[in-house]
Amino acid sequence: MPATAALDRVTARCAAVMRGVAGVVAAAAALLALAPPVEAGVLVPVVAGLLCWSVFFLWAGWTRGLLPQVVVFEVLITSALCVFQRDLVAGTLIGDSASWVGGLVTMTIVVINLTWRAGPAVPAGLVVVAAHLIGSGAFAVAGIHVLQVVATALLMSLLRKGAADADAELAAARDAEEKATVERERRRDERAQNSRMHGSVLATLMMIGAGGIGATSPMLRETAARHLADLDRMSEGGGTGPDHVPLHDRLAAGAARSGLVVHTRLVPVSVPWEVGEAFLEAVAEALANVLRHANVTTATVTLTEDDGLVAVEVRDRGMGFDVAGVPDHRYGLRVSILARMEMVGGRGVVESGPQGTRVTLRWTR
Repeated sequence: MPATAALDRVTARCAAVMRGVAGVVAAAAALLALAPPVEAGVLVPVVAGLLCWSVFFLWAGWTRGLLPQVVVFEVLITSALCVFQRDLVAGTLIGDSASWVGGLVTMTIVVINLTWRAGPAVPAGLVVVAAHLIGSGAFAVAGIHVLQVVATALLMSLLRKGAADADAELAAARDAEEKATVERERRRDERAQNSRMHGSVLATLMMIGAGGIGATSPMLRETAARHLADLDRMSEGGGTGPDHVPLHDRLAAGAARSGLVVHTRLVPVSVPWEVGEAFLEAVAEALANVLRHANVTTATVTLTEDDGLVAVEVRDRGMGFDVAGVPDHRYGLRVSILARMEMVGGRGVVESGPQGTRVTLRWTR
């Protein structure tokens, strides 16, 4: 609960500082108001002890937070000063809320409520009020202190409720974000699987229909076996292959299965398995589009690497098309090429015109 924890941390430090300063002020006021029947031999050791306790209280509250035992000792010390205030406060100031003991009572009430919830804080505050009443007999001042206990407890209850409400909102937002993340990942996996289906299995069926692969050819059996293995891997949860694969070999094999005459210029490059799959599927889709739509039988595939930038270019001299005019429902260009590269942190660019079409795929190590 970050909001509640932050509130507790801030209130503990505020309480420590206020109580530390109040202790120093009370000690100075006690010494300045020293007058009969108060004896210096009694007052000075008490003031010295009060100063030591105030310094310790400030250090403990600032560095470690106000632990319950520290607040309990604060209640006991202040109560003891209240009970014996006739030996510590000049007679004319006994029972005066402005006396140094009265000031400590008010600060202790505040410290209790800043540190504890209302359940234990109110009874502890009333203990201090009762001790002051016993030592002074001033019922009017006791009434003021009771109001301080109630008002401070009410204020802190409202603040803590606000922090709890903020924590509930934050928790709800985290839950919503986690659900959204899960849904995004689910859709990402679904898009990846659809892209693989479209860029490989369906592309092969299209090449068979176009006569690019004979129904009884060994290449068809090899391609079908590879696609079945890929489907098995997808059905088992999308397991991956080896860490790195030779991209040039993958692209050469994919070009040979495309049903086109593909001229290749491929430098040796190894990439992570998932990146290699993305390149292979995007190139397969680009070549399938050439076979389906470009009205040519040849294409060029180039693979280069320069300073960690891996680039693949698929080019043809076909009739071209209007890239901006491709309908959204056309799955191949939008998902199997562009989105597939984006899934692995790469990007793709499609350029087309009367001189042909160029698909550029890039990924940086």
